[in-house]
Amino acid sequence: MFRIRTTIAAVAVATVAALAVAAPASAHDTIVSSTPAADSQLTAAPAEVVLTFSNTLLSLDENSGTAMTVIDESGEDWVAGPPVVAADTVTVPLAEGMPGGAYTVTWQVVSSDGHPTSGEYGFSLTLPEASAEPSATPSETAAAEPTDPPSDAAQPAQQSDDSMPWPLLIGLGVVLLAAIVTAIVIAVRRKR
Repeated sequence: MFRIRTTIAAVAVATVAALAVAAPASAHDTIVSSTPAADSQLTAAPAEVVLTFSNTLLSLDENSGTAMTVIDESGEDWVAGPPVVAADTVTVPLAEGMPGGAYTVTWQVVSSDGHPTSGEYGFSLTLPEASAEPSATPSETAAAEPTDPPSDAAQPAQQSDDSMPWPLLIGLGVVLLAAIVTAIVIAVRRKR
């Protein structure tokens, strides 16, 4: 009887320890939308970058732990001020005069669970070429230029976070519970 109790206690402690370690790793907040959107192709320079996350972020003193860069192809950072954290959103202003080309947005925030999480995504900027031809009237210009979908359609940005998804953790919990029940049934049958 002592052996069964010891085995059950050991399995229970191992299960609780495994779930306690795995749960915080998977609880990081994830990015759900961005403006400009990931992989978007803009025709006008954005005034700011806005990232929205799956939960309210922790805002530490002077937003320490929160950072964002918007780097062009030459390596210049176009962020013009500190990040502002408001609930589940981080916003940074961008400098004027951004040239056409590819941009990489990198970010780091403090998740609601207290752990830092980070990621990156890209967008591109294609500026209209200045021509030496006589300028068209505004109505001709509007009719000739195709309109791009709004950048507020905000597709989720890619996240470089190694967190495990909740369904996987639940599945692992079910497997562990089944193993515990099986061990108990086997131990009871041996006792008879």
